[in-house]
Amino acid sequence: MKKTFIITGVNRGLGKGFVDVLIQDKDCFIIAISRSLTKEQKEYSSKRFYFLEMDLSEDNITEKIDGLMELIKTEAIYFINNANIIGDIKKIEDVEESVIDSVLSVNIKSTIIITQYLLKNCHQHKISFVNISSGAANRAISNWSLYCSSKAFVQMFFNVAESEYTQHRFFNIDPGVMDTNMQKSLRESIFPDLQNFRNLEKEGKLMSPIVVSQDILKTIEKRG
Repeated sequence: MKKTFIITGVNRGLGKGFVDVLIQDKDCFIIAISRSLTKEQKEYSSKRFYFLEMDLSEDNITEKIDGLMELIKTEAIYFINNANIIGDIKKIEDVEESVIDSVLSVNIKSTIIITQYLLKNCHQHKISFVNISSGAANRAISNWSLYCSSKAFVQMFFNVAESEYTQHRFFNIDPGVMDTNMQKSLRESIFPDLQNFRNLEKEGKLMSPIVVSQDILKTIEKRG
């Protein structure tokens, strides 16, 4: 094995796309951080794939990732910060406190804690931190207050980290709009910009997650 990939949110969408691509590469070991796996992922060999079952909205992230270093046997480490939730599609005054806690924990807190862990414990490794960002990080979308804000937060967090840890690589990558369950749920929601998202599907502008994952992996390798 030459590379270890730590990926959050692997059982669907872009996260699943990354796993589908990387499991074909014999030089890669995958550590999947997720609440669940697909039926196919459950069959992967433990020599190539390790499942760290975790709900990133909970408070025990530090405790659960404490043994990660025992799994990492390669010099090159890639952390792909993929897991995100959009939360309530509502005006700010209507968002419930429990939803605020969940979105900020999954989208922000878990990212910070995993990043901290790797920076503290992997001094001898070359680490590539890859944040799956979004156009929402740079554009205000009505009724998406938590998602837009959390995406912008992590994007800036990675920018600051890049200035502090020049020995590692940091990427903020906007994957564009993809054909995922998140897009489907958005089309069934109610918000001012809804028609634009419905048009993306009608016009065939939603990209395949596996194609996007291939492009992102090529991008981070080229910028090595």
